[in-house]
Amino acid sequence: MKLHFHKSFWETDCSNEKKLVSLTEQVKSEGYQGTELFLPFYGISPEQTLKAHDQVNLAIITGIGTQGNTLEEHLESMKSQLEYALEFNPVLINSHTGRDIFSLEENLALYDMALEFEAKHGIKVTHETHRFRPTFNTLTTEQILRRRAELKLNLDVSHWMVVHESDLSDQMVRVNALAESVHHIHARVGYEEGPQVTDPSDPIWKTHLENHTRIWQQVIQQAQLRNQKSFTITPEFGPFPYAHTTPITQTHLTDIWKANSYMKDYLQQHLVV
Repeated sequence: MKLHFHKSFWETDCSNEKKLVSLTEQVKSEGYQGTELFLPFYGISPEQTLKAHDQVNLAIITGIGTQGNTLEEHLESMKSQLEYALEFNPVLINSHTGRDIFSLEENLALYDMALEFEAKHGIKVTHETHRFRPTFNTLTTEQILRRRAELKLNLDVSHWMVVHESDLSDQMVRVNALAESVHHIHARVGYEEGPQVTDPSDPIWKTHLENHTRIWQQVIQQAQLRNQKSFTITPEFGPFPYAHTTPITQTHLTDIWKANSYMKDYLQQHLVV
């Protein structure tokens, strides 16, 4: 199985076609296989985006996030965003789905819409494990998958560590079971008190990096058991307020682009495929 690394533009300015072309060329030169574009924060047209990516042979993952105050508003936003995401010819669509304050039945209505879209268009839709969403902890995620076993997750395990204030070693049976449903990874290292360590290359965070990597390795092993030919990973260290900064000036303590490059290189060396 091959690992395909995608570059998020979260920490950089990609506000016009000229910047996009420059960024895709840089991403390609650094050894990534694609990008990941979170469409609510991305304003360049599908046509311009596809042209820039095709020129350097990069794939695209599109990201969406359901929005609104009610289930009906979330359903409407999911429908329109999924349809728009498809225009980018993505290898998969990653979704921030639902709300942690909705009932299980309400959130299942959103997951059912995504499953119907998957079946209709033959494209994978992953649902991100994230605070604010119903997948914000391991227990509710397990309850969702008991009802919809066919759902696919994007594992951002850093959020679970914050929510549970734990390195998850106290619930690895559940975490390993949930790994069976993971089809995409957001590779950011978190810790018990926050979703992002200062710098993944700093030895002070070595134990946390290794712990995350053990969990990601379990995900890769499950994908191999499914006979997947490839697996996508997006290193996802982000800017302030995820990144730690100096007081007053708000200067990042770490170069976030380099932190993500470090994660790509580290996982290429340490994940066994």
